[in-house]
Amino acid sequence: MEANKVINFLTKPKINPKELKYVLNSKQVYANLFEIKLKKKLILFQYPYTVNPPIGSTDTVIRDKLFRISSKHLRGIFGECFISGDSLYSMKEIKEPKSVECILKSKGEGRNEYIIEFNDFENKRTFEEKEIQKDPLSKQFIEMIIRDILRSNPKLEFYKDVFVMTNNKKTIETKNVSISFYPGFTTSFMETDSGNYLNVTLKNKIIQNETIYDYLNQCNYNDKDVQNEIKTDLKGRSFKVSYAKRNYQIDDILFDQTPQNTTINYEGETINLVKYYEISHDLKIKDRNQPLILVRRKDSQGEPINLHFVPEFCSLSGLEDSSTKDGFFMKELAKYTKLEPIDRVKKTNEFLNLLSNEERDPQHPDKLSSKEKCDSYGIEVVPVNKLFDAYYMKETKLIGGNNKEVHSNDRTFPVLKKKDMTNWICFYEKYNYNDAESLYNNLNKASKAFGLKIAEPEWIEMRNNSSARDWTATADDYFGKNKSDYDFAVFLLGKNDKIYTQLKRHSLCKNGYVSQVVKAKSLKKGVMSVCSKILLQINAKLGGISYKTIQDKSINDRKIMVVGVDSSHIKGKGTGVAMVATINDSFTNFYNKEEIIKEKNNKEQQLEYCVSSFIDEAINAYNKENKETPKNIIIYRQGVSLQQKEFLKNEIAEIDFTCKKKDILYYYVLVNTKTTFKFFEKDGNRFSNPGPGLLVIDGVTNRNFFEFYIQPQEVTQGSATPTCFHVAYGNINFPEFIAKFTYDLCHIYSNWQGTVRIPNVIKAAEKLSKMTAKYKLDELNENLKKGQAYL
Repeated sequence: MEANKVINFLTKPKINPKELKYVLNSKQVYANLFEIKLKKKLILFQYPYTVNPPIGSTDTVIRDKLFRISSKHLRGIFGECFISGDSLYSMKEIKEPKSVECILKSKGEGRNEYIIEFNDFENKRTFEEKEIQKDPLSKQFIEMIIRDILRSNPKLEFYKDVFVMTNNKKTIETKNVSISFYPGFTTSFMETDSGNYLNVTLKNKIIQNETIYDYLNQCNYNDKDVQNEIKTDLKGRSFKVSYAKRNYQIDDILFDQTPQNTTINYEGETINLVKYYEISHDLKIKDRNQPLILVRRKDSQGEPINLHFVPEFCSLSGLEDSSTKDGFFMKELAKYTKLEPIDRVKKTNEFLNLLSNEERDPQHPDKLSSKEKCDSYGIEVVPVNKLFDAYYMKETKLIGGNNKEVHSNDRTFPVLKKKDMTNWICFYEKYNYNDAESLYNNLNKASKAFGLKIAEPEWIEMRNNSSARDWTATADDYFGKNKSDYDFAVFLLGKNDKIYTQLKRHSLCKNGYVSQVVKAKSLKKGVMSVCSKILLQINAKLGGISYKTIQDKSINDRKIMVVGVDSSHIKGKGTGVAMVATINDSFTNFYNKEEIIKEKNNKEQQLEYCVSSFIDEAINAYNKENKETPKNIIIYRQGVSLQQKEFLKNEIAEIDFTCKKKDILYYYVLVNTKTTFKFFEKDGNRFSNPGPGLLVIDGVTNRNFFEFYIQPQEVTQGSATPTCFHVAYGNINFPEFIAKFTYDLCHIYSNWQGTVRIPNVIKAAEKLSKMTAKYKLDELNENLKKGQAYL
């Protein structure tokens, strides 16, 4: 790779959306933005700092760690403050130098002591309302003020960037699930084309009403064999304590320690946790022999400390997998989460009440209330009273078999490329005999609507309650040694559906054959609909195509290869990474790769994957398929925020080198489905979701970078959330095409008949990464590197 290669972010191109030939019409939309008004001048003091021993000016990782460790100490000196570049900024005037000591510990490097020295303030920055629109420091400055105002509200609890209203707690209960639901918000300051605004988004917090102690007892935690499963399940989970407004993350469960035998130093006296809880929190521990939760932290000097928590007073945050499978519970939860547009707008505007709260914190009556803080700053927050420009793109044309146009709501259609299903095996257990017969009969009936040919399979009847080993051993007889006389296998599972994982590992990784796992209970209701989906899925796994998009000639001439990159966290500290690349001109045939990466302490290294080496492999696969090299590559990368893109420069430099070596142009696009923006059409006092194909490319997009928002789907329940696409790097120099091309790719994900929120390659990579993480898949078998056997 070229030494010291400098990779720059793409700047915002000059595009007039009205001149784009794929734009149908324009529309004015509401956005959840608030305007900041300053009634008086605000003064910000700048304090230059130096670090000893010196750190590199570009070593942002060490710098961020230092200031994260010392943040509490710094706030004690400077009040609310923030770091930008080589200076600290605060509204507090300090006239003498200050210093803060920090200790960093890292594997292999031992103990590193640093001193951060602050000089007298260098200058005063005076902010008026007009400066907010153009000063680069305004973002951190306004966020600092808003955070300070909100922290003065005693009715709020803070969880990282989310603040929730404790007085609005709702209890949602069903027979098997009980949770506390806390409505809340998150805010961020946006630098947009039309000005700087405060973006306010509804964000909720869910706490299990069941304690972690209840959970441990249900698992029979005294059983040694169960303890490792509990640790794997709970490590990394967030939890809340009942006696404080704090959230923590579980690092370990200590089964050999209890409140009775664990001591701490409390005000110079060594006492056990039983006594500590009585003295400090006025709480009596009922079970003195329960295990403890371990949380590893660092003190203000960077020294590691262990915090011990009693499960009896702790509750997990978020939803359990079992909760999401409870249909009645999810229906009750949806009443609070799937808000219609008009309700969401009203709830969002309730944010203003938090800033105008006049109550002081009863534990700190000398501190100002939120309203008093607003008045002291002279700041006012009001909803933006204007609408923003948006555009509707032309409908994507889809073509199926016999050159017939297909619409996303068509239930039946001739598939574009069909694979005959005449040579397959169906494995089933004896008590599922009738289900197996029903499955075949309905597959046969449904196949005619798609022009697919299906023959009766070879039936393999398993003993009732056969183990996973029985199933895989029998499958070995037909798909062993990576060779088979059969095209694919269907596994029909009844009561033993927990062996799904072992069957997928066996087919995808060990023996390399196409498989479809069907649960018998899915055939009890809407069987024709289920069988239609199974047919299309099997057809895609075998290399068939449901339909393709009709692309403009300018796109076809570019010989584009599209790459999707996604990652999923694995319990036990690891990441399942999947990379998928298209190798045909309809963007429907894939070359795939996945791997499990162990987590590292360095956040920068965690974000870097071997994308460039994968692209090299994918180019070879494309060349083998098409007898030529792609001229352009578009890489869609999910799981990286706008703020984290600095950490990708090494990855991009490798990609840049690989592409230039082969004379290929590229775009690298960050994809974010968890956007904080909401766009609604407005008619008087009525708000409604936008239709599919909405494009927002100016007005509320970042003024400095190349980004756009798309609403690909029609949303009929709740509120639509657009997907943000940030074209971060690259040299294709044809920015006009990327929005429509991206929208078209959202229509051809093989595992869903209709539009999805992200391009098909990202959706495929997401599917593969989640399977890799959940089932800890080994590398895909060489037979399945091409295609979509993992759907």
